[in-house]
Amino acid sequence: MRKPLEADTPAARVAGAFNPAISRSIPAFHWAGFQALLERELLRVRKLIGMVVIGPAVMSVIYFLCFAFGLGGQRGTPEGDAVLTFLVPGLVMLSVLLKGAENTSFSLLYSKIEGMVTDQLMSPNSARETVLAYVLAGMLAGLASGIAIWLCTLLLWPLPVEHPLAALLFASLGALMMSLAGLLVGQAAEKWDHMAAAFTFLFMPISFLSGVFAPIEGMPGWFQTVVLSNPVYYAIDGFRYGMLGTAQTSPWLSAAVLVLVIAGLYALTAALYRRGWHLKG
Repeated sequence: MRKPLEADTPAARVAGAFNPAISRSIPAFHWAGFQALLERELLRVRKLIGMVVIGPAVMSVIYFLCFAFGLGGQRGTPEGDAVLTFLVPGLVMLSVLLKGAENTSFSLLYSKIEGMVTDQLMSPNSARETVLAYVLAGMLAGLASGIAIWLCTLLLWPLPVEHPLAALLFASLGALMMSLAGLLVGQAAEKWDHMAAAFTFLFMPISFLSGVFAPIEGMPGWFQTVVLSNPVYYAIDGFRYGMLGTAQTSPWLSAAVLVLVIAGLYALTAALYRRGWHLKG
């Protein structure tokens, strides 16, 4: 019987030679595979920096100027200043949320259309590593977009950040939540039209109808109920607490709601990915 090659022999160092010193068992969490996929996603975000960072910053500046000009004679008054102060955190979080969702849905759908998802499914990565790599890249893309917008607003309407850690926490939780939702859309979509429909009829409405531009106190009672049932509201309200030091809902309640929603979305996304739902041809 042929003896296995010793680990320190020249033959063992030949490409393709069996080396018993190398462990080929797959760990419970495949760190190497997770890191490789995360780096690929972050590289893609860097190559699309114009769409992820620069474009949203320009659009947010235009939004802000339109609101400022729309105030007319109220501009410069305490009421007008309060409107613009309330608006800034909403504009930052709006981009954080939408870019988080857009990054994951676009990336997974592109992999499906180009056939690259087959290689991904054949890799030693499980749903744990894959879903986590996608959503972390989406979260970082959303945060990068938000930071760019915040820096632009400092030039137009400088505001001190009252609770920086709280602002970062709620921005991260919101981006993570929407990245998971975007990954679900990427799994379900089979062509670009499906993704566009999801953003037009799902993500845009829930983002805009979440107290991003106006406090809920001035809304009708039934509409307040609708907004309070929207988890995006808690991300924006919590971030506004971090920026301005005031919130319409307890920050602890907002954080708890976001954590529960994120846990549910992660469990659902990982379960569907593990089954290969809408991934296998």
